[in-house]
Amino acid sequence: MPEFLSKLKSAVSYPPFGLFLKANLFLLTIIFSLFLLFNHHYNALNFTLVLFGGISTAVTLYLIIYIVTFIFRLSKKSFFLLNALLFVLSDLALIVDFFIYKTFNFHINAMVVNIITSPSAFDSIQVGYAPVVAFVLIVLFLIAFEIVIYKLTLRYNNAAQLNKRLNKALFLPLLAIILIEKIAYGYTNLMGYNDIYSKFKVIPLYQPLTFNKLAYKLFGYKKQTIQNNIHTGQLNYPLEPIQVTLNAKKYNVFIIASDAARNDYITPQIAPNLTEFKKDAIVFNHNYSGGNATRFGIFSLFYALHSTYWFSFLDAKKGPVFFDTLDKLGYETHIITSTNTDWPEFKQTCYVNEQKAITDHFDGIPAQKDKASSAYLRKVIDDYDHKKPLFSFLFMDSPHGYSYLPEFNKFHAHSAEINYMKVAKNSPEVENAKAAYKNAIFYNDYLFGQIIKELKEKKLYDNSLIIFTSDHGQEFYEYGFFGHNTAFSKAQLNTPLIIKLPKDLNVSLPADFPNTYTSHNDIIPSILSLLGVKNNPQRYSNGYNLFDKNYHRDYLFSANWNDNAIITKKYTYIFSNTPNKMFSNEVRSTKTYKKVHGQVIDSKILLDVINKNKLFLK
Repeated sequence: MPEFLSKLKSAVSYPPFGLFLKANLFLLTIIFSLFLLFNHHYNALNFTLVLFGGISTAVTLYLIIYIVTFIFRLSKKSFFLLNALLFVLSDLALIVDFFIYKTFNFHINAMVVNIITSPSAFDSIQVGYAPVVAFVLIVLFLIAFEIVIYKLTLRYNNAAQLNKRLNKALFLPLLAIILIEKIAYGYTNLMGYNDIYSKFKVIPLYQPLTFNKLAYKLFGYKKQTIQNNIHTGQLNYPLEPIQVTLNAKKYNVFIIASDAARNDYITPQIAPNLTEFKKDAIVFNHNYSGGNATRFGIFSLFYALHSTYWFSFLDAKKGPVFFDTLDKLGYETHIITSTNTDWPEFKQTCYVNEQKAITDHFDGIPAQKDKASSAYLRKVIDDYDHKKPLFSFLFMDSPHGYSYLPEFNKFHAHSAEINYMKVAKNSPEVENAKAAYKNAIFYNDYLFGQIIKELKEKKLYDNSLIIFTSDHGQEFYEYGFFGHNTAFSKAQLNTPLIIKLPKDLNVSLPADFPNTYTSHNDIIPSILSLLGVKNNPQRYSNGYNLFDKNYHRDYLFSANWNDNAIITKKYTYIFSNTPNKMFSNEVRSTKTYKKVHGQVIDSKILLDVINKNKLFLK
């Protein structure tokens, strides 16, 4: 034991140790600071804060490496070698991330790792010799840096004294920098100063500190929404101005959605009115939502973009092309939702420029709110004066909350209240939830029937574009999961898409209809094309026109908070957005959602997804 303590004391007090680490901290700080080049519209304040954020993150990484390697300090040589290796790998990863961010506008994630580590991917990516040579030179430089620093610190006679002076000189300033940037980020995020806090996203590995929950819990203070002084410099959306044939016929458009309504429950028994409506409509039975939760499903519908863009558009408070185009065409717009549009933050994204068109305050349980919201839409229809073309979006909530009025208990649910503590596969609670869910769809179907009746009575039905869909589905352990936002199974993603066209419109359908796989991303491009928008949908969306005879999809894309899914007819590839699961990708059968081993995604599809996910970012 005395010998052990002697070695430990010797290692801890080894003079060059501190200088060696500080030299690496200096290099880390330089690399982190380089990421600031990717931001736009700096002023002195936000530049300083983001720089502090880079320094803070460099210090954090430095401390992690120090703690991880501390146990190896019993051997000076092994300690230096291990630290040198970890710093080289960290620096190299950051430099690779720098060029990935420069190219794709996002940091290393699971999809990028898959591309980098897949030999077949390079059949689709022609990198040339220059990047390979540059990579080798960078590796050699980093190794040389460690060797030179190691030798210089060994030869420096006053290493201990210099290290002590540096410790005293750096400790308080670095602590102040960390505290200032964390508090500043938390404050600006709470106050809604998105033009400041959004700039931190360029920093890799950055860990934000927010006060939103604490402020609300202690003081009842909610995060603010500031819409002035907002820069959308991070976005390049749309890629070109929208060109509209102004003399094109302007059809009334109605989109009616039921939260969490899955496609295979739109049957004659559960949804008789929708079943009847299908006779007048085009039915896309293989439609997949862009997300398995409300915010991502609705975002993918109205923006026609992959749901990974949600965060960028929320930061920028940038609305979709769709509503801008309706305004340009002179539409009277109504957004009627049974759920409050403050959360999810649709007032800051999808409807940010349509605040006056929103009606979202209804009282009662979801079923009562749906009754009121659908009645409001019927009143809009009844009061319609034909002076302007009409767009109405109705969002009902009953299936999401297993909510229905007592007279609609067709499927004999014991209760609309679900005890999630008792929810388990094949449990009575799940069977009750399924019965309540069917009742809720049955109820929403009744309300839908009332709306269609109103449209017919007002003679608006024949020449209106009417769409029924949902934001996502709902699962009852058919694929091993319950609810939604838990998996990318067919039950959670396959939503109804029923489109009734105006009577005088003739359109082409995809060559493989009715077996066509479609996406929420395709709904808005299809509507805009029918309304006279001349732009190629790829210039403002990730979707396609469903009524183009050449319509075709090799894959569908869906996402939530933590994961991205690429869905083909055979396989579903799941990539995590979280660093701890970057190498834990899954492949599942799209039909059964069972795990599949040994199946590799087509690198061309993966590269296409990566390019689409950065297309509208600067």
